[in-house]
Amino acid sequence: MKILTNILFLLLLGYLCFRFIRLIIKLKRPAVFPITEEDLKAIRRQPQKAVNLPVISEQKSGFFVMGVTLLGLLLLAVFKLQDSTIQTPYLIIPLVALINFNQSWNLFAIVEDGVLCGGRFVPWKRIQSYQFEQIDTNHRFYGYSPEVNSGYELKISTRFFEVGCIVTSEERKEKLTKILDARLS
Repeated sequence: MKILTNILFLLLLGYLCFRFIRLIIKLKRPAVFPITEEDLKAIRRQPQKAVNLPVISEQKSGFFVMGVTLLGLLLLAVFKLQDSTIQTPYLIIPLVALINFNQSWNLFAIVEDGVLCGGRFVPWKRIQSYQFEQIDTNHRFYGYSPEVNSGYELKISTRFFEVGCIVTSEERKEKLTKILDARLS
C-alpha cells in the first residue's frame, strides 16, 4: 500500500510539474489577445480586478505560489523516500493548496496554441464549445462593480472542466468571438 501511495504521489507531482512548466513556456510566447491596454482593462478573471499582462514578470504571484508549493512537495517526496516514518497524510496538505492554485494566477490570454486561463492551458483541440452569458441581477458576479454588471461571462467548455473570464465591453466580446470562431472552425 505504501508503494502504491508513493507511486500515485510521484505521478501527481510529475503531472503538476508538467503543467507548471508548460504554462511558463506558453507565457513566453506572444499573445493573440489581449494585446492593447483597452483589452486588458476589459477582461477580468475575478470581478474586482482586470487581468495582468500574459508575461512572467506580471504573473509573479501565481509563479511564486506554484513554484514554492511544488518545491515543498518535491522536498517532502525526497524526505519521504529517505525516511519511511513520515506519514502520508502530511503530503496531502500541500496538495490541497495546489487544487486551488488557479486562483493565484490573474491571467487570461489567447495564444497561438490555445487559451491560458488562470493556471491552466487549454489547447484548441480540447475546446468543445464556448458561450457568453450576460451578467444580470441573478448572476453570481452581479454587484461587484458597474463595469461587471453590464458585462458578460465567457465560459469555455472542454470535456472535463470549464474555464472562463469576465468581459466588460461589447467591443471586446465581439473581438473574442471573432478570434474563438476563427480558431475553433
